[in-house]
Amino acid sequence: MGKKSAAMPGTGRSAASEAKTLVVYYSRTSTTQRVAKDLAKRLGADIEAIADKKPRSKGFFGYMNCGRQATFRIAGAIKAPSRDPAAYEKVVVLTPVWSWKMTPPVRGWLRLMKGKLNATAFVAVSGNTEPEKIAADMAKESGAQPLAVAGFFQADFASEHKAEYEAKVAKIVDAMK
Repeated sequence: MGKKSAAMPGTGRSAASEAKTLVVYYSRTSTTQRVAKDLAKRLGADIEAIADKKPRSKGFFGYMNCGRQATFRIAGAIKAPSRDPAAYEKVVVLTPVWSWKMTPPVRGWLRLMKGKLNATAFVAVSGNTEPEKIAADMAKESGAQPLAVAGFFQADFASEHKAEYEAKVAKIVDAMK
């Protein structure tokens, strides 16, 4: 397979990639970013962070606003993506969970990319929310049915749970190979 242009049309960026998989994520605290980087490394995938158009407020009111937007399924305004997921055979989308819902930036990205995703995997990173619930919402927003669904919980990041963490990463990698 030759090189594919993975740059989004109209972004003015050129990117050629041999990767067949794209890992896309949003991470406010770097926890989801850690999982995304681990998956991208093991899959030999390109990686792209979803970025808010405006920085999110910090502190109590910022936290409450994030929860409100997630609760009411508001799609966040995001910066233009630099990679076109349609140029990839497979796409892994990761979201933190706010108020038992996917984050507004991921919702915004999925709506923007609706109908453009090929084989997908959806990953939720949360305190304890059932990943299947989040994945069902992600499927609805994207129009794509996932090949794999996984959830990473707070405890998975503790050193004593490294084996469980690695097993979850391996499950996604196996499903996406």
